[in-house]
Amino acid sequence: MHAIFLYNPAVVQFDYGRTHPFRLERLWLVDHLCERLGLFAGEHVARRSFEPAVREALVGAHGPGYLDALETASLGLHAPAMGSLGLGSGDNPVFPALWDYVLHTAGGSLTAAQLLLEGQAQRVFHPGGGLHHAHHDRAAGFCYVNDVVLALQRLAAAGRRIFYLDLDAHHGDGVQTAFYGTRQVLTLSVHQDGRTLFPGTGFLHETGEGEGEGYAVNVPLLPGMSDPEYERIWTELVEPLLEAFAPDVLVTELGADALLGDPLANLELHLSTWWRFCRALAAREIPWLAVGGGGYDLSNAMRAWTLVWMAMVGAQPPAAVPPPPEVLPSAAAGMRWPGDFWSAPAAVESPWRPGPEAIDALIADLRRRIFPHHGL
Repeated sequence: MHAIFLYNPAVVQFDYGRTHPFRLERLWLVDHLCERLGLFAGEHVARRSFEPAVREALVGAHGPGYLDALETASLGLHAPAMGSLGLGSGDNPVFPALWDYVLHTAGGSLTAAQLLLEGQAQRVFHPGGGLHHAHHDRAAGFCYVNDVVLALQRLAAAGRRIFYLDLDAHHGDGVQTAFYGTRQVLTLSVHQDGRTLFPGTGFLHETGEGEGEGYAVNVPLLPGMSDPEYERIWTELVEPLLEAFAPDVLVTELGADALLGDPLANLELHLSTWWRFCRALAAREIPWLAVGGGGYDLSNAMRAWTLVWMAMVGAQPPAAVPPPPEVLPSAAAGMRWPGDFWSAPAAVESPWRPGPEAIDALIADLRRRIFPHHGL
């Protein structure tokens, strides 16, 4: 099997709350659009469901006390020190069947890692994954369990060297922390500057520690940075490091909130450049595990993740997005349905953008800090 798309429709039933920006309807929309476009057809392509993880599988990334609190809170009971564990906040509400949601999220990404290890696929996409902010003993940033860490740990335990690329607008702090002292996993996060956006981390000086020095790479972008800056980062940082590191596996967190028009971030990446990056990744003959992540404009997330799957299976975007179905689930019923794959939502570009000297300085600083560790 060449490429596997992992989607369990049970996940869409979970709900952070009517006004919460994290909408699981995104997953239904991606699955629907890929189905309408015939992207699950073909001898070497498959869409599969997956089983939720078992509790024991989460212990590698999370402490037993935190997992106890998650289970208890999910039953509607008060868990000791819930607030200090990040539970019950506006970002991380306690909702019915929370524990089942946690197990489903972890199950998808662990299944993806196992499929690669067993050679059942060269490319696996789990759009329901990518909850990269969860820490060992704390929920954060809409994330209760760090499915990315779990998948990376499983791959690393099998001896794989992993290049982890995170394009979410928010810094992948939970993943960085888990692998900060190792060179088996290189973490590269391209995100909005932590001085202007949650989680307030991911600065240039965060480069790893001990054996892992130089294997944590952070690219903090100023608000308003767009395609020209992303293109330079790709060609001057991402590609040289990917070549030098020569990983056994590529893992990507592809949050769609860096795209122009996302309501929770201030970056201005366009879908056309996103598509170029997806094709560049697909062109590499490396086993590839992709997960979703952020993305709070539904039309952006739906199209961005459909483009990821197109790149994985070697398809080309059509001129138009198929019309919407008669019935859309929950909050998706009020979305603006896009007519094509490239137009931005109603939001307009910022009238102010950083000058070229800002990206010049950023790239020069990172090359000075990171490249010597990789013989560059």
